[in-house]
Amino acid sequence: MAEAGWEKDEWLQWLRFVLDPSKPQPIISDWKTFYDFATQQAIIGICDPTRFDVRMPQDLLFRWIGDLQTVRAQNQLLNLRAAEVFSFLSETGFRCCILKGQGNAEMYPNPLSRTPGDIDIWIDTDEDTIQRFVRERFSDAKDCFKHIKFPVFDDVEVDVHQTPLKFRHPWHQSRLQRWINRHKDEQFANQIKLTGTDSIIHVPTAQFNAVYQLGHIMIHLFDEGIGFRHLIDYFYVLKRLDGISSKKRDEIVLAWKRLGMYRLASAVMWIESDILGLPGRYLLVSPDQSLGERLLADVLDGGNFGHYAKRRKYQSGCLVKWFYSLSRLLKLLPCFPGEAVFQILLKVKAAVKKKMISIHDE
Repeated sequence: MAEAGWEKDEWLQWLRFVLDPSKPQPIISDWKTFYDFATQQAIIGICDPTRFDVRMPQDLLFRWIGDLQTVRAQNQLLNLRAAEVFSFLSETGFRCCILKGQGNAEMYPNPLSRTPGDIDIWIDTDEDTIQRFVRERFSDAKDCFKHIKFPVFDDVEVDVHQTPLKFRHPWHQSRLQRWINRHKDEQFANQIKLTGTDSIIHVPTAQFNAVYQLGHIMIHLFDEGIGFRHLIDYFYVLKRLDGISSKKRDEIVLAWKRLGMYRLASAVMWIESDILGLPGRYLLVSPDQSLGERLLADVLDGGNFGHYAKRRKYQSGCLVKWFYSLSRLLKLLPCFPGEAVFQILLKVKAAVKKKMISIHDE
């Protein structure tokens, strides 16, 4: 553990413990503040204290038990819905693959303990075909740079992707899409069965996830932030790589370098090893403590998707919020300099354009 004071933090000690219960059980002096931390980080199920001999206020214990039941029920629902939408799209004639989410949960010792979100599904076709397919059924479906909404269910959100990941940086984006196309056939053939269902679905391989999910972490760091749920997902991705050949390990590292993610990978490796306790044999590159501490500070400050960061207190378009967002990117810039510089330029360009429109309207 690095000498940065993190080893004294009870919350992080408990995280290491629940990920490896063979370690000594730490003492939590204030379960209420820890409950708030686990809620903000979307890891309430992972941090489940009911599996261990602990003492906490009874009302808090009952609340935690209720949350655990909710997380379990949500996972059961999303597993059913993921199987349904996968089956529907496959029968329609598309090759498809469930990304992140419920596929990640299956890597956990208890797949129903991961706090779920929505369903992301990758369809092997072009953008125009996806747009037509969705809008023929839902003409007002909302889309964005990354995906288009597919509101086929009332109780679960589904996002459809033509490609699992996009970068703003043009060189990295071009390399990324070539890399995805080279490896996509294996992803559309990699089968698992989701907990609580009898349906077979396709999910990415661990080797693909090692690149794709690090890229997913990077794009969320630009505008929102990430929480420990993302990092624990990646913890289990790295564990799934145990035993792969040195050639495959080298291919992952080469992809990180070509896509501008090598420094971010070294920051994440530090958190995975020094903070979450991942044994060294699972690390693909040497951890970088300095970069890792920058990333960890952002995770602790913002919580899951940065929802609890100070900048979120200000309304969209507010100059103060824009300043906080820009200064945050500058702090994180050493983790991914190429992509971050491009993102900063885009933010400045958007702000200038908005100001010019405002002046013109006046």
